[in-house]
Amino acid sequence: MKASPAKKEFKNRFGQANHFLITALVGIDGIQTGIITEKPESFNTSWNPRDTKRSADRTRVFILKSFLGWAVESLEMYLTELNRKPKLLESETFTSLFSKAGQSVYKKTILIADEIKVDEILITLMEVLITWRNYTFHYDIDNEIRESSMQCLIDKSEEVKTRFSGLDIIQLKKTWENGGDFTFKETASLIKATQDFVSAIDSYVLSNLDYERFLIEITQKHFSESEMSLKRYYSFDKEKKEKYLKVLLQNIAGESELNDNILKSIMKELEKK
Repeated sequence: MKASPAKKEFKNRFGQANHFLITALVGIDGIQTGIITEKPESFNTSWNPRDTKRSADRTRVFILKSFLGWAVESLEMYLTELNRKPKLLESETFTSLFSKAGQSVYKKTILIADEIKVDEILITLMEVLITWRNYTFHYDIDNEIRESSMQCLIDKSEEVKTRFSGLDIIQLKKTWENGGDFTFKETASLIKATQDFVSAIDSYVLSNLDYERFLIEITQKHFSESEMSLKRYYSFDKEKKEKYLKVLLQNIAGESELNDNILKSIMKELEKK
């Protein structure tokens, strides 16, 4: 398994975010520079801005905000999936941390990341992103970054510049403190940081996952939700059952190299039903 099912869903939602962002901004630039002056004929609506350049400028800001909002939503989805059965983070410690965090994506992020010791630069950039999203979209929840976190970014500003295409931490801090709008570079950097953050957590997940337990439980969950699939499985002989499970687990768990012993364990559990 090269990525957890949660990571695959995250990638489906957000894996090409920077490409989509650049594509959208190329279109906006065409309006700003006068290359695009009217809507396509296929658009069955009106588009007659009083000030085309100002409209394009405001749309650019809206697009940047929207992408960052979607970044947080995708991150929250990933973290939530980790705690859904079959759990990818299976221990009393993580159960307690998720319970302590409640519905707060900010608390989920810092509690889980601190526990598994994710790179502190990535943690702090997630704090910047989530709190910015909160005061931009929700106004009144989790709007403070830990003092030590912002100091970390300042102390490691040169490393941040190298890793995130010249990102200026001092300017990022000013924008955050003033409740301003992030630039394209800042937005692209926060998108990349979100992707890197999820990859870091997923690397921990896969390194510590009880594969046998997880694959048994995800198979049982699939069959409990699909009676037709279960009936089909039971209609096969032993050899076809094995092939069916291998294909199934490739599709639902991304497991392409299923261990024979684990396969036998799954089949044994299914026979108990």
